[in-house]
Amino acid sequence: MAIHYIAEQEELEQLTEDLRHKAEIAIDLEFDRNRYRYGFNMCLMQIYDGADCFLVDPLSDNLNIETIFPPIENPDIQKVVFAFGEDLRLFHSMGCFPKNLYDLDIATSLLNFEPASLTNLIEEVLDVVVNSSSQQSNWYRRPLTDQQKEYAADDVLYLLDFKEAVEKQARERALTEWIEQENAVFNHLDYSDEDHNNLIKDKDKNDMTMFEWFVYCRLIEFFDEVAQSYNKPVYQLVSKKLVSDLAQNPHKVHQWEDTRGVFRQIKTADFRSQLQSTLDISINEAESRGLSKSKKASETMTKSEYQAMRKEQHRINNLTNKLLSPIQDRLIHDYGKHTKAFILPNRLTKEIISGDTELMPDYKVKLFRKYADELDLDLSEFI
Repeated sequence: MAIHYIAEQEELEQLTEDLRHKAEIAIDLEFDRNRYRYGFNMCLMQIYDGADCFLVDPLSDNLNIETIFPPIENPDIQKVVFAFGEDLRLFHSMGCFPKNLYDLDIATSLLNFEPASLTNLIEEVLDVVVNSSSQQSNWYRRPLTDQQKEYAADDVLYLLDFKEAVEKQARERALTEWIEQENAVFNHLDYSDEDHNNLIKDKDKNDMTMFEWFVYCRLIEFFDEVAQSYNKPVYQLVSKKLVSDLAQNPHKVHQWEDTRGVFRQIKTADFRSQLQSTLDISINEAESRGLSKSKKASETMTKSEYQAMRKEQHRINNLTNKLLSPIQDRLIHDYGKHTKAFILPNRLTKEIISGDTELMPDYKVKLFRKYADELDLDLSEFI
């Protein structure tokens, strides 16, 4: 087995053509999400075709990574992956929609494996110890080290054998169809509209007033644009705590050049002037909107709205305990606690009672109805 580093367009075109004739391949990505540079970016694509491993360099100036998208989107070629959620989001953001995925994380969950890393699962299932030391390394750096290449290759080299072992267990336990249905859900997902750089989170409101929160949001948007211009994540320029402090104490902008924890290249009088302008515009807009300087930003519900929310939560909790908790207990008895946690987690119980079950696989519907009949529970309103 050889490991091929693909950094030229001609090599990529040949690989793409070769993959068209494969029934299955293993694939994984190394990416960076606002850690070393701005944004959500692919740094390496690993593919194993059953004979050779290919490390495709999307950062190379000498190839177009979109060349390889067609076989990845081809539903006739199965892509064996592990915990592919973030990888799928990245593909979608690039305009590629992989089809026919077989996620081993789903398979092992349904088979009641304890949640674990790919490295640990490979050791448990295949009795192979693989390299995991480069997981947190900087995948932007070029050239990649031999250790990085080895780690990247290991992420795909054992997936096909892993799948074979898992499929054997699934057949023995009659769970093959469940795994197929769960993996089929991937074909209907679309993350292309997600904002992967959204820095404004409700949890950051803390004790800010509605006025201060508005100013904070405008400042975050300003620093996000600046970070993009430097191709750096925002946290490398300024901390959210510092931005919050500015929103609550705008006068501190006058000490900008002496402020600690600020990216050196923006600790200038010129940048302070831009920041002051952004603050002034934000404050004026907040005042024109009549935003409260005393009401907390987190207090967005009226008393009646809060009471209605609490009443609905109480209703959902009661129905969950009455109708779905007994089914969770049966799942643990019949399939194990880890399988239960995958098939019917607490989050899904609330979604079922709320009527949000659009993408729930058919096997779950049949299974829940079967248990409901056996336990004399009426789920007809919800499933």
